Amino acid sequence: MSLAKSQQRIQCTSSAHLFIDERGGLRSTRFNDIYFYPEHGAEETQHVFLQGNQLESRWLANDVAEQFVIAETGFGSGLNFLACWDLWRKCQQPGVKPQTLYFYSTELYPLTLEALKKSLAHYNPFAELAEQLCQCYPDPVGGDYLLSFDENTDHPVKLILMFGDSTEALSRLESYPPALSPSHSSLLVDAWFLDGFAPSQNPEMWQAALFAQIARHSKPGTTVATFSVARQVRELLGSNGFHCSKAPGFGRKRDMLTAVYQDQNKLPQPGPQQRADKDQSHNPCYFRYAEYARQSALVIGSGIAGASIAYKLARTGWQVSVVDGGDRIANGASGNARAVLYARSAAQRSALADFHEAAFHYALQFYRQLDNPELSDGLCGMIKLDEQLHATLLEANTELYSRENVDMATASKLAGLPVASSGIHYPDSGWLDPVAVCQHLIEQDKIQFYGNQSIEQIQYQDGFWQLQTSDQKQYAANIVVIACGTDSQRFEQSHWLPLKSLRGQTSAIAASDASRELKLALCQQGYITPEHQGLHECGATYAINDSTATLRIEDHQQNIDNVRTLLPSAFGEQNIDQKTAAGSIQGRVGFRCGSPDYLPIVGPLMSPTVFKQKFATLAKNARLVPDAPASLYPGLFVSTAFGSHGFTTAPLAAELLLAQINGTPLPLSDKLRQHLSPARFLVRQLIRGQ
Repeated sequence: MSLAKSQQRIQCTSSAHLFIDERGGLRSTRFNDIYFYPEHGAEETQHVFLQGNQLESRWLANDVAEQFVIAETGFGSGLNFLACWDLWRKCQQPGVKPQTLYFYSTELYPLTLEALKKSLAHYNPFAELAEQLCQCYPDPVGGDYLLSFDENTDHPVKLILMFGDSTEALSRLESYPPALSPSHSSLLVDAWFLDGFAPSQNPEMWQAALFAQIARHSKPGTTVATFSVARQVRELLGSNGFHCSKAPGFGRKRDMLTAVYQDQNKLPQPGPQQRADKDQSHNPCYFRYAEYARQSALVIGSGIAGASIAYKLARTGWQVSVVDGGDRIANGASGNARAVLYARSAAQRSALADFHEAAFHYALQFYRQLDNPELSDGLCGMIKLDEQLHATLLEANTELYSRENVDMATASKLAGLPVASSGIHYPDSGWLDPVAVCQHLIEQDKIQFYGNQSIEQIQYQDGFWQLQTSDQKQYAANIVVIACGTDSQRFEQSHWLPLKSLRGQTSAIAASDASRELKLALCQQGYITPEHQGLHECGATYAINDSTATLRIEDHQQNIDNVRTLLPSAFGEQNIDQKTAAGSIQGRVGFRCGSPDYLPIVGPLMSPTVFKQKFATLAKNARLVPDAPASLYPGLFVSTAFGSHGFTTAPLAAELLLAQINGTPLPLSDKLRQHLSPARFLVRQLIRGQ
């Protein structure tokens, strides 16, 4: 059985697929077409896409909204993005309100990093920006990636790479039937770059379905520019509501094409109770409201989930209060001495695999972009032993750089001492100091921390959420984010969330003369990190629905046995006794929070009773389009169920949650957001008749 397009392995363009023709043009062996005009690619981009969409005049007009959205079909060598980013920087003026550039780009055959560097070695008109792109450029393994640039300025740039077929990739973007909310029906694009190889060379891309997606994500005044003036392109734009005009082309091309979207009613939309495409039919269940006034926010929980969203809220203008039942920041599951930045390399793509891939890539950027370089000192490598990359992944991408199979000898050399097996080396992964990270995120301007505060009740009244503690203290805020692990279930509005508690015990074991040579983190059944102050952190045990908070000797023994499996010659073989455990082995018990499908639960909360009443028709026919959007609690959100991978996944989840709170474009596909939404469990229950 063939896989759906969203689950097919990404087919990369390696450096071997690129060659320079006799005229100096960079070409692909797959399509035998050039990526850009030889030696004048920047000028071509300026003429066709930047000038064709009148970007400079639009950006200098000082009436740009909080964001400007560009979408591109065909990322190619990234030249269009680099030229656009360069112009965006040049157009920013002192005193202008903060603005963000969102650049969505699809690509069916993405370049590997080695191929990207090869193209830049051939032609590199934006050297400084290109270097930053290379530093953040992902291995094309998953479907979506967020790359953030100029984060510490008033005019950041978010590049969203969407790998796969252009039509399928655009269908993953946020889209609701306009009847549900005319003012917020879809991700709306301001300017389109229709690039990619020529229709004669790559006819599969230039299909009617692609132009229907382009219209779906356009609004009156949206512009299009493309090098192609093929009749097929003109007719498809025209039939989807665009008014087309020919303009002088660049170089030897006589003409190019520009277009302006005029008719929002041309694109047919499913009416109430009509059947829709499977990928679109449930979208109303995941509807999100427009932005909230950026005033006061309250975050319950100071672990990595709460700290990440508090940090991002404060940086976008919110006054944030973080309350926690503990007496210090990260007193719960995020309070261990070490956290390993965990990575997955799944044999097959899925929602879980794609999210973890996107989250791991974003986390590496996030921690390194914090204004405290010491926080990322431990990101010096990690090896997952007794595991190997799948053959299909190696076939699809022969130039992986973010992970590699290593035999036992190579793994031992990288680790600094003998290990037990072969594995996968992740050179950019490693370990973090969880408490230091959470403290840094929360100890910022516009954030106030309140410890020893146990929230007992949440009520909405007169436009504010009123929170009451067990000792009768009260807090009020415009919005609330519940981010306190399994305690997220304790409130009336969130009691229905299907959370499970996962007890984990870590151990701090004394370093031996041999183990002091360990250079990086090792993972298998458990993990061990390099020695610090004479101790190795290792763990963690895994027990479901076990509420025992005291340390167990048998759990220490399990952690030590796991470490001996990883490093058979570094530690002795004696078992520990109670006296030894009490006297020399430190440890910690934490309770991680998980979900039934192993994905976090992040997004707006809703009443399950009202939800099931509104979408009751799904129980009869899952393909019927509901005729109303989801009813949400106003300004109440949740961020929980990160399991043991919170430091890998929470930063990206916070970025997605921030967009929902602020009403800004989603920095990834809407399909990934839906896979994290609390509503997913209610939709499944309806469809299954539960």
